[in-house]
Amino acid sequence: MFLRQSIAGASLAAASWGCRAPAAVPAGDRIGVGIIGCRNRGHYVGGCLLATGQFAIVSLADCDDAMSAEGMAQLDKKLSTKPKVEKDFRRLLDDPDVDAVVIATPDHWHAVMTRLALDAGKHVYLEKPATYCVNEGRTLVEEGAKRPGQTLLVGTQQRSGSHFRDVRDFVQSGGLGRVGFCRAWATYERERLAPVPDSDPPTSLDYGMWLGPAPMRPYNENRLHYNWRWFRDYGTGEMGNWGSHWLDIVLWSLGLGMPEAVVGVGGQFVFNDGREWPDTQSVVFEYPNLVVQWEHRIWTKFPCNGNPTGAQFDGEKGSLVVTRDGWTFHPKDGKPQSHKGSEIDKAHAVHFADCIRGDATPVATMEDGHISASLCHLGNIAVTLNRRLAFDKEQYTFGDPEADALLGREYRAPWSMGA
Repeated sequence: MFLRQSIAGASLAAASWGCRAPAAVPAGDRIGVGIIGCRNRGHYVGGCLLATGQFAIVSLADCDDAMSAEGMAQLDKKLSTKPKVEKDFRRLLDDPDVDAVVIATPDHWHAVMTRLALDAGKHVYLEKPATYCVNEGRTLVEEGAKRPGQTLLVGTQQRSGSHFRDVRDFVQSGGLGRVGFCRAWATYERERLAPVPDSDPPTSLDYGMWLGPAPMRPYNENRLHYNWRWFRDYGTGEMGNWGSHWLDIVLWSLGLGMPEAVVGVGGQFVFNDGREWPDTQSVVFEYPNLVVQWEHRIWTKFPCNGNPTGAQFDGEKGSLVVTRDGWTFHPKDGKPQSHKGSEIDKAHAVHFADCIRGDATPVATMEDGHISASLCHLGNIAVTLNRRLAFDKEQYTFGDPEADALLGREYRAPWSMGA
């Protein structure tokens, strides 16, 4: 057994485990964590957890040995004990020393891994977007509700930043008066993808495991590490990437749920480099007496409002712009009022520990993550079909067979969301 360190001094079946009870973490003990997906966000979130002094990383899992090595190298100087390394994440879920997991994989794996982790009795830190498609979110919300003793925190870490909470409080207290328009954006320049031919996967990679529930297709290096987000089998485009952060702030600040309708336009207008999701996209969500807009352009050097990403609220008393650097209120009368930004990543890690120990409830619940991700999915569907779509918030349907077919997906056997 893992010897817990004082702060003071998977079953290999693809089916459900039948809801194991989460292991108790005694007060004063570090929380044992397993990181699933070791590149980029996996090792970064792991480092944030370690920085709180409340976690110990006991296991890493990645189906690519090269990524496990990268994660280990990034975390090495922060680790007091070398963690186990698994190629099959289910072995990590089977480990009784793992109390909680970080799921930092491509989007197409999020829901299946989260369901399996919950069934294994683990607390979950789930990277955004919480889901790959709308129907997955509904299932995870239902499953999470059955497990009140388990924490499921979505990695929309902006909610843990004090200046984002100040924005929310300002908006909800009437600082802007009636809000009639909001905009969220990601406008900056990415690199083009140089085309490469299909090839054999590297020997370090279990390609079948990387694909998981996604369709089988020939290996192409452009479709994997990081760039997977531009391909429909695995990612949700720039809208899912940044929209899940900034639309989340709009929804949270205004207390919004699902929209009444969505319309969008976009495409590969500039790059035309093999990406399947648009390099240019504009989406409008219709709410009663409110328009919420998303836009992205990933080929421009001229960011919106002087910042590559952010959100804007326009109300009868003025406008408010918030970025990770801070926020500014522009009153109709008077000078702008600026406020500094705040740390968000370590704050979210501390919050995760507080939730696991029962000292807090998640600021970014599965339902929150589901709704924020679902706006991205609805926007992508509207752009894909190039038409306005009314959305029934009670039935969770467009009433449009072609659009409704895009609310879910089929999983490649043997993967499923469980019984």
